[in-house]
Amino acid sequence: MTIQTRQHLVEQRLKAWLSGDPNGVRRAALSLFLHRQDLTIEEIYEHLAPKYQISYHGVGGMIGLVSSRIGVLQGIRDEKKRCRMYRLKEKDAPSVRKILAV
Repeated sequence: MTIQTRQHLVEQRLKAWLSGDPNGVRRAALSLFLHRQDLTIEEIYEHLAPKYQISYHGVGGMIGLVSSRIGVLQGIRDEKKRCRMYRLKEKDAPSVRKILAV
């Protein structure tokens, strides 16, 4: 798979995922990764909960889906905090910026 093909596929998946976002919580969660390097589910939840009606498990499911199905997030095990940290893959940052700018 070429870089352009993968980029196009990622952009299509992101557009489809964001199209099912009536209240903007998915867009807000994804934009957090453009401003911060590593985030835990708890940190994302704490950032989103005051603005959106969402559960902790809902945030976990949403981030897990973006990580596994769309593939733009990388999960890293943090032994100190004993949790998983997520970060936006550098190669996908331009695609995410492009999609969120629309």
